[in-house]
Amino acid sequence: MISLFSAKIVAQPFADILSFNCQTFSSSYKDSSHWKNKTDDYFLNLFLPKQFKNGNTLLIRLNSELLNATIKPDSSYSSRLSSVSMPLGMKFVSKNKKWETVALVIPKVASDFKNKINPYDYQMGGIFIENYVVNSDLKIKAGLYYNREAFGDFYVPLVGVDWRVNDRINFYGILPTNYKVEFNLIRNKLYTGLNFKSFTRSFRLSAKDNKDYVRYDEMQVKLFVDCFVAPKILVFGEVGYSIGKSTLQYTYNTKDVTALNPLFTAVKSYPTFNIGVAYRVRLDLKKKEEAATN
Repeated sequence: MISLFSAKIVAQPFADILSFNCQTFSSSYKDSSHWKNKTDDYFLNLFLPKQFKNGNTLLIRLNSELLNATIKPDSSYSSRLSSVSMPLGMKFVSKNKKWETVALVIPKVASDFKNKINPYDYQMGGIFIENYVVNSDLKIKAGLYYNREAFGDFYVPLVGVDWRVNDRINFYGILPTNYKVEFNLIRNKLYTGLNFKSFTRSFRLSAKDNKDYVRYDEMQVKLFVDCFVAPKILVFGEVGYSIGKSTLQYTYNTKDVTALNPLFTAVKSYPTFNIGVAYRVRLDLKKKEEAATN
């Protein structure tokens, strides 16, 4: 199963039908000032798959992000960047069930939305992933992600291995975007582990900011905890450390960093925190239930 929002691509033993989370961090600037950047990042995602009798699956997703940034102690400096995307595609399964092909197109709008939406705000991308199913516990994947970002064409080669070691330990994901090592501490209820995440996206600014753009190269290593508080209702939390670049503003139609906006200036590496809730279907549990009834 593929979970997608913008450049984030995750292959995983579960499907989040609906999820909401908020990630937050605060960091000092690298320059001589004593200012701090406080950023809150909100994500809302909806997933509507439709599986057919032949095993093929229609994939429809709606993803949104809201990125709020404020400078302290002078909170008069603030910014709000947003994006909405709708990945749409198919997963095709071969007759022998050994090959799975995932292909999606991803239309997207990413902007500060201070002006009416215009062609500067549009982005178009896509994903192609080929999966080889070795057995029920091992899958090998390779593919390509592409998006027409505000800074130009953005290609990411993708490779990954999903390995269910046993009932307690899972390795899954796609590099270089997202990979997890998962441990089931309390059977089918409490999960924890390590997560590597790399997530690049861009937002177009308004005419007031010369139609410049903001690029965010986010890279994190995190410890996560997932807990089912009711059947299919999950609360989750993450704590980690960012090793990526800051949100930086670039001059329109170039790759030159501009210092026009103090909000989008290089900051020091920082700890990050994330909490959320999801309606989650564990696919590995579903397989166990089906096997038990057969």
